Amino acid sequence: MSRFRVDLRSDTVSVPSLGMRNAMAHAEVGDDVFGEDPTVNLLQERVATLLGFESAIFMASGTMSNGIAIRVLADPGDEVVCGSSSHIYIYEGASAALNGGIQLHRLDEGPDGLPEPADIEAALARSGDLHFAPRRLVCLENTHNIMGGKVLPASKVRSVQDIVYASGGRLYLDGARLWHTHVALGVPLQELTQGFEMVSVCFSKAMGCPVGSVLAGSAATVARARWFRKRHGGGMRQAGILAAACLHALEHNLPQLEQTHKWARSLARAASSSSIFEIEPESVETNIVILRSPGVSSATVASALEGVGIGCLPVGPQAIRLVTHLSLSERDMKFAADTLAAFGG
Repeated sequence: MSRFRVDLRSDTVSVPSLGMRNAMAHAEVGDDVFGEDPTVNLLQERVATLLGFESAIFMASGTMSNGIAIRVLADPGDEVVCGSSSHIYIYEGASAALNGGIQLHRLDEGPDGLPEPADIEAALARSGDLHFAPRRLVCLENTHNIMGGKVLPASKVRSVQDIVYASGGRLYLDGARLWHTHVALGVPLQELTQGFEMVSVCFSKAMGCPVGSVLAGSAATVARARWFRKRHGGGMRQAGILAAACLHALEHNLPQLEQTHKWARSLARAASSSSIFEIEPESVETNIVILRSPGVSSATVASALEGVGIGCLPVGPQAIRLVTHLSLSERDMKFAADTLAAFGG
């Protein structure tokens, strides 16, 4: 067992920096359920502006943002269209069904992280038949986690938007890692959120915060989201302590995200030298690397990597996920790259 360990299971394992901890310690706070926490209010205003919306609301997690957005934009008995590999479908414990009486209708994504627009059009087409559950809401994910941190192609997103709105539908963007899309493309966040009715962004992943997600939309949809947040038990009190970490991240961590993309590409190049893994280094677009291990189970590979000091996450029978984040160092990356390159040799 290696004494040196590099944790690449997720960017959620990142820890607050000293500067972030100081910001939290000195945050001005109030009761957020009464709307009186000035730091939470500032964060909500800032994120709403960054994303190009009227309003925003601070949430405890990305899963809470997703669940509440679905409940705001869909009704009990509806079917919501989403990707087969989406976070909403795989990793949220059927919360839409449990908390909202809403089913998910999944469509397989292509290599670019999006279902085909024609498949979305076909899925929405039957909504007028009273034999079937209404399908009005379509959910996309950018970047797409399980597809390897894929940045959704803008032209195809616009095609989906045209189809959805022509059918009278609604669109939600799970933008938990939208920060990475913003950095990878070098375009304003507002450009990435145009055409969506609500968008969420997460601070406990890319941005290195201990807690937090923000859901943005119109004043009306956010007011409704606030009501559902209370019902979900998500009304927090002196939450400015947490919001201060997010404000610190916007100023200090967001400008550093490009480094995590460089690290991810270096890991992919190293892993491509291994006899165990299959990976096309040029396919890595942001901070997530999906390694294939043909003929060897991902559980076996993950256990072996743990034994030599690399924390990773099985995401399929023969697929391993590595995620770079801001709590890593150049030393960590050199160790991880050298270990991956030699793995199986």
